[in-house]
Amino acid sequence: MAANFFFGTNVIAVKKISPTYIDPISLGYLRMIFATVVFFTLPYFFNIQEKIKKKDFPQIVFAALTGISLNQVLSINGIAHTNPIHASLLNMATPIFVSLLATLFLKEKFGWNKVIGLLLGISGAWLMILSRNNGASQNPATLLGDIMVLVAAVCYSSYLILIKKITGTYHFITILKYVFLIGTLFSTPFCMVDFLKTDWQSFPTSAYYWIFHVLFLATFLAYLLMNWGVKQWGPSKTGSFVYFQPFFGTLAAIFILNEEMTIAKVLAGSLIVAGVWINSMQFSKKTNQ
Repeated sequence: MAANFFFGTNVIAVKKISPTYIDPISLGYLRMIFATVVFFTLPYFFNIQEKIKKKDFPQIVFAALTGISLNQVLSINGIAHTNPIHASLLNMATPIFVSLLATLFLKEKFGWNKVIGLLLGISGAWLMILSRNNGASQNPATLLGDIMVLVAAVCYSSYLILIKKITGTYHFITILKYVFLIGTLFSTPFCMVDFLKTDWQSFPTSAYYWIFHVLFLATFLAYLLMNWGVKQWGPSKTGSFVYFQPFFGTLAAIFILNEEMTIAKVLAGSLIVAGVWINSMQFSKKTNQ
């Protein structure tokens, strides 16, 4: 729950500082650098001495590419270029993507509830995109921004599936250490030039809180809690808690950014919520006595 609160309100933190003070690519890259340093430091405090086996290295590389490089850059760019309520609600499609990918790669059952959930989620996301220009907003939504948020959700869902196969083998801090390192290395050629152009002296004092929120709460702490959740409950159950993200993000957008909650957004959000809820329903088979 705490991880999803930090992820949800991250939308507001990003809008407060990007692209006004720092461009989205640089902010995403800063998140990666910060997390890499922190997760390489933590093992010394917890006496975690692990190395990734050669057979698991491809898994780590793909997890880093999808969950760190692509997810971070696309997510930050998408949030910066769309409405915060849109970003919050579209992010909620993550557990539906997780279930679909878990069916394809982990051979989990894809029952009728997941089919209905997928259709409702797609309908809600489509309505959200079509109605993006409805209502007054200081942060107008764009088609590109909405699509980036959705693709970022798919990338993060892929990450949850990929790390599921190795969470029982390694400590989750070890996994995070390597995925952030590799993800940062992947991103460096594409982000370094813009990052070095950032004018840090132009930042007002308030911007530094929002940077702290993005870096520490919504990156380090949220990823730490989310990986712990995957280890305890698995990717599907952990992903199902994501529906709290839009709740926190939407409330913050309304009260902090003075965003308007239109009927179209309510309807689209309701379709996505219903899809996630139906998707997460569990049914037990009756046994003969």
